[in-house]
Amino acid sequence: MISVVIPTRDRTTRLYLTLSALLAQTLDRAGFEVVLVDDSPTPGAVEAVLAALPAGLPLRRTATGGRGVAAARNAGAALATGDLLLFLDDDTLAAPDLLRRHVIAHGPATVAHGRITDLTAFLFTPDPPRLSETLTGARGRTLGPADLPALAQRYRRLGPQRSFIEGVAQAVAGIPAYHELRWLACVGTSTSMPRELFNRMGGFDEGFGALWGGEDLELGLRLALAGAEFRLIGSFACHLPQARHHTATDLGLFWTLVAQRHGRPRLVRVGDFLRGRISLDQLAAELAPARQATP
Repeated sequence: MISVVIPTRDRTTRLYLTLSALLAQTLDRAGFEVVLVDDSPTPGAVEAVLAALPAGLPLRRTATGGRGVAAARNAGAALATGDLLLFLDDDTLAAPDLLRRHVIAHGPATVAHGRITDLTAFLFTPDPPRLSETLTGARGRTLGPADLPALAQRYRRLGPQRSFIEGVAQAVAGIPAYHELRWLACVGTSTSMPRELFNRMGGFDEGFGALWGGEDLELGLRLALAGAEFRLIGSFACHLPQARHHTATDLGLFWTLVAQRHGRPRLVRVGDFLRGRISLDQLAAELAPARQATP
């Protein structure tokens, strides 16, 4: 059994499309469940989405009332019954074989990440306050439930682009020189791991609250220290991004806190890297283990 943990906050159409894509999975519905965690302090959006969603999705839900995405993911993992946890964001559309590919990728200490493609046609499209089954983006381009079964063929008209962090994940998981940074492949969406491994790590660190900046990568750092294997798999999913503000400030503060918590001052440089101030090669050099002096 694979449990798909989806944290959400005030999302309408993006969440509706995310759940609709899971209805089209080729994996037998007896083999998976969806755990939906509402992190909004003001409920309402989730109720509207579920009322409009066609029947048949094996789904359970809980709420965390605005404690942040780390707490929401942890609450979902605690409610999950599957031996395998797949973390999926509420704006990520899974290709029909996504769950099956995650299931077959796993060993006891595997962290698997599936390829994500941003659909930039919707970058400046907010979720409508009232649910619409179709999202309308730049130049009138639309995306609705009927598009989802063949999304791998249709996405090219929607401004596909590989995000910065997705490019990083591809590099660190595939190039030996970046082995010490392999934990940067622990991206928060379309990433799976055994529930036992997740629990052993203590889950996501809730101490960062609602601060944005990399609670997924910080978990990846701890997983790497515990000897986890990071693997890229040949799955496909599309992300419906929205433009963010104040990201540079948040990233700097987040990774300063991570450095303090881990007692590794150089981890602040992860924030610099994510803000584009240093290269991946520079980050690898700065975080490389100290070499033993030759006798």
